[in-house]
Amino acid sequence: MTHNVHTTDSSIRELEHGATADTYRQMAKGWKDPFPLPEIHTVSLDDKRHVLVVRDDLSELGSKARFGSLMVQRMKEDTIVYVAPRVGWAPISLAKLCKMYNKRLILFAPASKDASDHQRVAVELGAEMRFHRIAAMPVLQSKAAAFAEKHGYLYAPLGLRHPLVTAAIVATADKLAKKLGSVPDQVWSAMSTGVLSRGLQLAWPSAEVHGVAVARNIKSGERGRAVIHSHPMAFLQDESKPYRPPFPSASNYDAKVWRFMLGGELTDGPGAIDGALFWNVAGEIQPTKANKLKSDVPWGDESAFKRK
Repeated sequence: MTHNVHTTDSSIRELEHGATADTYRQMAKGWKDPFPLPEIHTVSLDDKRHVLVVRDDLSELGSKARFGSLMVQRMKEDTIVYVAPRVGWAPISLAKLCKMYNKRLILFAPASKDASDHQRVAVELGAEMRFHRIAAMPVLQSKAAAFAEKHGYLYAPLGLRHPLVTAAIVATADKLAKKLGSVPDQVWSAMSTGVLSRGLQLAWPSAEVHGVAVARNIKSGERGRAVIHSHPMAFLQDESKPYRPPFPSASNYDAKVWRFMLGGELTDGPGAIDGALFWNVAGEIQPTKANKLKSDVPWGDESAFKRK
């Protein structure tokens, strides 16, 4: 399914109720990032254009772990609840963070014949994976949120849309701008829930922002001032190898930005400008064990929502 019906609304949901970028800077005061500041590499698009790449794929777990660490460090609850799609780095990152900070992680996932590699990695890192058969992801998200509220757990929305995650994005972007000596003129990232893009918009208000929609239509409050490009492939499909960047990048997610940065006939657009910045959230990861997970549960089985 092509996701190309995006909002024209330029509001930013993180700025509701009078919040500003400085609100998030204040939230991040005293935060100790458990990971080194990401490296920035210069990569050629062609003979005339070079772009700056934030290589968070070089860290152990990518940007999701970095940005989620502030939330986990400060949470009062002992357990996090999150919904884990078949692919995605948030469940993996949360599993590692919960292990680091002695928290429990319960992941709900849609039932399937076999668990995915990303789901298996999260379990290897200590997450409790609970499968439930559903017709659509919003149903599972609603049930997971209700489960967390009932038991006094912290529910983390899809994409880690949490104020402290945004605060960590703004704080990291500030540090990178200082390292670069200026704010980038143009910024590119993959976009699903848009949490990273909006955080960068807050931190770098002068930058021209581009987001490549890879999973869903972007809704009101999610786009901000980003120019949206719609990738034609489905979320679970990997980007075609000829169009992937020349460095490790999540093939169903971040890698899908590269063709739009190249531009030309492939996308009917000019692509990225010389000196643009691309935020590479993560690379690829494989499980090291053959975990057998009971993922194929029948309709009507509510055992996933029993307290254990």
